[in-house]
Amino acid sequence: AMLTHFGRKGRDDLAIQKEVKSNKAEQTTTRSSPMVSLSILRRQARKPEFWLHLLSRTITMVLVSFLLFIPTFMTQCYEMSTSSAARVGSVFALGCLASVSTLAAKTYPSSDSARMQSQSSFQSNNDQSLTPIYKRKACFMAMFLALSTGCLSAQMLFLNSIIDLSSTLGSMLMFLWGFSLAIPFYLPSSMFSLKRGGKEGAATIADAFDVSGFGLLAVFNGFVARVIGVKGDLNSMLLHRKQAWIPVFSLMLGGSIVAMLSLFSAVWLEGKCDFKSTI
Repeated sequence: AMLTHFGRKGRDDLAIQKEVKSNKAEQTTTRSSPMVSLSILRRQARKPEFWLHLLSRTITMVLVSFLLFIPTFMTQCYEMSTSSAARVGSVFALGCLASVSTLAAKTYPSSDSARMQSQSSFQSNNDQSLTPIYKRKACFMAMFLALSTGCLSAQMLFLNSIIDLSSTLGSMLMFLWGFSLAIPFYLPSSMFSLKRGGKEGAATIADAFDVSGFGLLAVFNGFVARVIGVKGDLNSMLLHRKQAWIPVFSLMLGGSIVAMLSLFSAVWLEGKCDFKSTI
């Protein structure tokens, strides 16, 4: 009986020790998970495409978030009613939705589908003149942001009284502007985070992009509020109200150009690296 008792006790002690060790291992894994994600972030931060994605994502976040000021802009510069100006904000959002829902899969396919397309093209035709998927993706992103730059340039010409735009044309420009910004803002940085970060580091890389974007957005929103609050009140003349928005649109125009160049370079470098790894 004593041997049976102590034998069972020994087995129970071994089971308890194993359970304690497994719990410690789980705790160690849980504790090391943030360190793993941070190490992935540090590793990606050594590559130029990370900083190019960070720059373009930060700028496009500011441009997309201008949606908050569209009703005020349309009221002050196009002399629209408050309700009509609010609808223009919805038109901008509709442009974003139309772009993502119709062109996202064609202009910026996922890495898996892009790899399948490139492999099938390579197998079907060994011609070296075939354009890799990443080059087309980079060109599409540059085209979208070139359209954004064109919309901002037209608004700048209007604010400087070089051209005259009706409220209808102004609303159409807002639709095209939203259409041009949605895919460059949402897809490239998100795909980069998922592909380079994996299960452990994707959220950390995306958070780094968001922190930078929200930081610049806070500064930009404060600047816009200060500019339109001092010079853009409704009691001033239309010319003065339009001039008050010139610094704002000058910054956005310059940012759109920088985002176009940085995103084109980021997608090109990222795709070139992945393309070489599949050959």
